[in-house]
Amino acid sequence: MEYNANNIETLSFLEAVRTRVAMYMGSADNQGVLQCVRELITNSIDEATMGYGDQIIVELDKNNMITVTDNARGVPFGIREDGTEAMEAIYTLPHTGGKFNEKIYQNVAGQNGIGSKGVALSSSYFQAHSFRNGMQATLTLKDGVKKDFTILPCDPDKHGTIVTFIPSPEVYNLEPIEVHFDDLLEMCRNWSYLTKGVEFVLINKITNKKVIYKSNNGLIDFLKDNVKKPIHKTPLYVTLEENGIECEIAMQWAATRNEEWYVFTNGLGNSEGGTSLTGVKTSLTNFFKKKFKGAFTPEIARNGLHYAISCKVPNPSFANQTKTKVNNPELRGLCQRATTQMLEDFERRHKEEFEKILDLLTKEMKAELAAEKARKQVLEATKDIEKNQKKKVFASDKLKDAEFLGQNSTLLIVEGDSAMGGLSQARDYTKYGLLAIRGKIINCLSNPEEKVFQNEEIKLLLSAMNIVPGKYNSQKLRYGKLAICTDADSDGHHIGLLIMAAIAYLAPDFIKEGRLCWLRSPLYIVENKGKESYYFTDDEFNKVRDKIKGNVTRAKGLGELDSETAHNSMFTEEYQRIDVMEYDENAIELLYDLMGEKVEPRRNFIMNNVDFSKVSE
Repeated sequence: MEYNANNIETLSFLEAVRTRVAMYMGSADNQGVLQCVRELITNSIDEATMGYGDQIIVELDKNNMITVTDNARGVPFGIREDGTEAMEAIYTLPHTGGKFNEKIYQNVAGQNGIGSKGVALSSSYFQAHSFRNGMQATLTLKDGVKKDFTILPCDPDKHGTIVTFIPSPEVYNLEPIEVHFDDLLEMCRNWSYLTKGVEFVLINKITNKKVIYKSNNGLIDFLKDNVKKPIHKTPLYVTLEENGIECEIAMQWAATRNEEWYVFTNGLGNSEGGTSLTGVKTSLTNFFKKKFKGAFTPEIARNGLHYAISCKVPNPSFANQTKTKVNNPELRGLCQRATTQMLEDFERRHKEEFEKILDLLTKEMKAELAAEKARKQVLEATKDIEKNQKKKVFASDKLKDAEFLGQNSTLLIVEGDSAMGGLSQARDYTKYGLLAIRGKIINCLSNPEEKVFQNEEIKLLLSAMNIVPGKYNSQKLRYGKLAICTDADSDGHHIGLLIMAAIAYLAPDFIKEGRLCWLRSPLYIVENKGKESYYFTDDEFNKVRDKIKGNVTRAKGLGELDSETAHNSMFTEEYQRIDVMEYDENAIELLYDLMGEKVEPRRNFIMNNVDFSKVSE
């Protein structure tokens, strides 16, 4: 196809908005529709900022119809010098408005003369009423095209603007349009903190719900309503004005690890922050760096910090039409100076509360250093495991691999070299591997992660199974199952619990998949006429004690079993007892309670479940 000058097209402003709405409203979905609502409300907020109007009403009706009403000056109307109608130009012609004139509008959000036009032209229905000087002007558009414009007398005392629109599904076509009242509530609730004394009335005509927001203390009220579990009673607060630019900052630390920030410029929320946020963060870093000796990371100072920044600037510069990020370089220095002043003043005036903040950040710093050490140990353990996996066969005097590895093989964990020596002869070496541990393996539920991954036996267990921390993949396991194989006494049971705790901590999905088992060893061996019978618990043995004939031996441990007895009792179809651990949330929770670092859950369990009258001295 030939490409020449005749292929170059020019879209009208109406066509551009309706076919490329994302350029004007951010997206062609419900977020774009919400941006339309923001544009209309910020127009009313701009009026309030200039001292006109103290009430903004937002109504939601059927078919996603939105109406925004204010009691400000009203949109100008009348014939301009070029012969066009001012009100029609305001809603249909690009880059047209009164906010280019700094003498008329200062410190407002709207600057490009695009927002209200984007709303008007992207709607299936749009109508604006303006009341001023005893006259009412009404402009009606359908699919962005003017259908009617009238000017009529009205009550001389009535003033303000009413705008109603229905977003066009042809324009916002990425998903079904659905305006949620809760989104409008959140939007106006935040704005109420930024426009002291202005009342926001929200009405859901579908459900007859009415909500009113009004703040008299600005960002102080914002923190009071949003910060849960504050660690200090008095919020930090400052206002500073330089060269016609104003900033208001409030912050409070809470007993959480989350950082929550909110940035506003001329009453408009900036979800991506910008230069004002950078200034506050820089001040926090510099201030607290002087308070800590040695290691310090900037993020620590903001752990648990909730803060809001509101700036008013005559000529705001935003990253895009949706104004998600403010770019004015002067805001960085202003907010940095204001924050430093605020922190120094708070430390001087509220020493006890400031000490609480320092105590919180000190604990966070220690926790971060411990976490960093743990991360290093995890990385080192991961490298060792992956290195061993590449070798396929790796040398260890504690591991005797099965001949055939994979999903049909089982790794047995045994106590010490003695048990491994006996079972190595008794097992079916083609599908059973052996891993010997020394004494009691580390308790993964009561020790810090750093120590867990320093433990050689944990690293060997993970390597033998090819379980990579944080990257569990059942298809890459060297063994399809893991079986606890300990002595049938209290020590053996404790070791089994420690192994269960380790797997629950390191790879809970392994248990969920039914891969963790317990291979029981005999507790009683009965020999009669050259044939042995095996019993695995006291209860099991006591049920037949009176009927037993022959020589009874109580097994002292796996190391005491000869290879033939071990083979017959543990690896033959007739006697083998291999129990699969079934995953249960309540059982896992109990395991964490009993094996965790906190003493209280263990104490409560013992007091509630042990019959002390049966405990011998």
